[in-house]
Amino acid sequence: MGEPDVLELYRWAVQDPETHATVLHIMHERVSGQGPATLLREDFAGTCAESVAWVALKAGRMAIAVDLDGETLAWARRRAQRLLGGRRGQVECIEGDVMRIGPESGAADIISVLNFSILYLRQPESLAAYLRHARGCLAPGGILVLNTFGGPAAVRPHIDRHRVTPAPRLPAEAAIDPFDYEWEVQRWDSATRHIDCAIHFELETGGRRQTIRNAFTYQWRLWSLVELTTACAAAGFSTVQIWRHTYDPAKGHAGVFLGPVAAAAVDGLDHWTAYIVARR
Repeated sequence: MGEPDVLELYRWAVQDPETHATVLHIMHERVSGQGPATLLREDFAGTCAESVAWVALKAGRMAIAVDLDGETLAWARRRAQRLLGGRRGQVECIEGDVMRIGPESGAADIISVLNFSILYLRQPESLAAYLRHARGCLAPGGILVLNTFGGPAAVRPHIDRHRVTPAPRLPAEAAIDPFDYEWEVQRWDSATRHIDCAIHFELETGGRRQTIRNAFTYQWRLWSLVELTTACAAAGFSTVQIWRHTYDPAKGHAGVFLGPVAAAAVDGLDHWTAYIVARR
């Protein structure tokens, strides 16, 4: 038996691309004031899972996925071929620096920077430069969507352990065996807002238990909601909102919420995740 595919484990443990594709569609519909979104650009794309789901869920859509890691993009192309078949050409995977890839392939209706990837930009200057560049790659009325997290419980050094039972939602996607996933906050510096995190996996391979420590590691700058919204406004976005997607299981279907919220309603929470939605 070969070595575990850590990108496949990551896709099931961390990503929910079909939900993200639906959420991005709703955000564009409610914020842009334009017609239906067709072209998604996924920056810091990694596995390109959002791009594949975006194309898979509705005919006529296109996606551009940009990332620096050639090996990960090769994996993503193979996955796109498997899941999309003849529609594979509707996802363009580009190996390169997001700052050097302009709108040559078309101005995007949506640019997504998910999986907390905006936190890789640790300096105010690099954040500002990226936001200006992203705005220039959007069609009029297009939206940029970032996500981030925070709260005292989220930044305190700790380990969260979860059991992952993959449940495919795309027709050609196959499940893998259940496994355990750990999210570790290793270090938090409140003065610099630098945070170091890691992902670990534990699974059975060939009848034996295997642990993969530090499968993925992150050295981020945890921007506050005020810093991100202020930076988006300074970059020229006309509307900047904070959105949350939450679920109260006690309320059943009525417990699902997706929409804009005030920063004050988020900052007081012990642990939160949120989106920044910025309209060109």
